[in-house]
Amino acid sequence: MRFWAKNYRILTNITMCVILFTVFFTIEICSANDLVLHLSFDEMKGDVAEDLSEFGNDATFKGKTQLVDGKFGKALEFDGASWGEVADHDSLHVVDGITVEFWANLRPSAGGPGNDVQTGVEKGTTWKAGLFTLAAWYRGGSLLQFFDLPDNCREHNIGDNIQDETWHFLAGTWDGTTIKLYIDGELNKELECKGKLTANNDPLFIGARGGNQRFVNGALDEIKIYDYALTEDELRIDMENPNAADVLPQDKLTTTWARIKTR
Repeated sequence: MRFWAKNYRILTNITMCVILFTVFFTIEICSANDLVLHLSFDEMKGDVAEDLSEFGNDATFKGKTQLVDGKFGKALEFDGASWGEVADHDSLHVVDGITVEFWANLRPSAGGPGNDVQTGVEKGTTWKAGLFTLAAWYRGGSLLQFFDLPDNCREHNIGDNIQDETWHFLAGTWDGTTIKLYIDGELNKELECKGKLTANNDPLFIGARGGNQRFVNGALDEIKIYDYALTEDELRIDMENPNAADVLPQDKLTTTWARIKTR
C-alpha cells in the first residue's frame, strides 16, 4: 500500500510539472519574437496597403500617394502632404526590443526651410509616452528615437544624410541597452541607451507625424517592424530579400526553447 501511495505522489508531481511546463511553454511560444508589420506596397486595394505579417496591421493612406517603381516591385510615393495610418493593435505595443526598417528615396522637404524632419514610421500623434520613430530625414541626418528613453538618448544618435533622391536601406534597432542605426546594411551610429519603453494606444503613422507634420517627400518601400532587435546579419538578409526575412523569427519552437534554457 505504501508503495502505491509513494508512486502515486511521484506520478502526481510529474503530471503537475508537465502541465505547468506545457502552459508556460505555450505562453512563451505565443509571445515569441515576431515580425509585426510588413508593408511591401507591391499592390494596393484602393487606399489600403495590406500588412503581410500575421497580425493584419493594414495601413490606410490619405492625401496624394501613388505606386511607383520601388527597390523591390512597387513602392509608395508621398507628395510631402500625404500619410498613412495603422490602427492601434497589441502587436504594435513593442516595449522589450524593436527593429524598424524601410527603403527610402527622399527629395528635399516639400515645406522648405524649417521642415527639417521627414518621418518614415512613428507610433503616436505627438511627442508623448510610447512614441517611437524612425526618421528618414532628421535635421541633417537620420534617426531612431524614443520618447521614453533618457534625454541624452533622444537626439544624440543622428546618422548620415540619405536625402539624395536615391534608394537607401534605413534600419534602427534597440535591444534594451543600445540604439543602433544602419544605412545600406552597415552600422552607421551606435549609442548606449538603457531604459524602459511603454506603449501608447495611438495609431502607427507612415510618412508623417500624426498626419499633420514632418511629411515624407519621396518614396518608401518594404516597411517592417519586428518586436525585437535584429542582428546585422539578419538585417542584411532583409535588405537583400525582404520576403525571405518574413521568417526571420525562425522556428518559434527553437527560439523559444533556447530562451527557456537560458533562464
